Amino acid sequence: MITKTIKGQAKKLARANKQTEPAIKKVYWFKSDKEIRLVELEDMVVSALSGRVEPFYFGPSPQDGLTFPVGIAIIRTKEFGKLKLPRGWGSWGDAVRVV
Repeated sequence: MITKTIKGQAKKLARANKQTEPAIKKVYWFKSDKEIRLVELEDMVVSALSGRVEPFYFGPSPQDGLTFPVGIAIIRTKEFGKLKLPRGWGSWGDAVRVV
């Protein structure tokens, strides 16, 4: 069954990523009407030397139940709230924990 809302798809994707990668500690969603925006916290990645959250972007994948484009960034737990977010993602105060 396809979840039609961006938030629903974001939660589904976050749970699937956490199940696949147990090192993920938390996943946050940033509201958008156009794409799924997730920041995953995992300490097995290198620190962001740029001082910015740098997401990877993927197109929709309807066969996987994802009908919206996706932007996912993986950062270290200690970087949460400290790095500069991509333009249009809002502020760290807008982050909603989904996992």
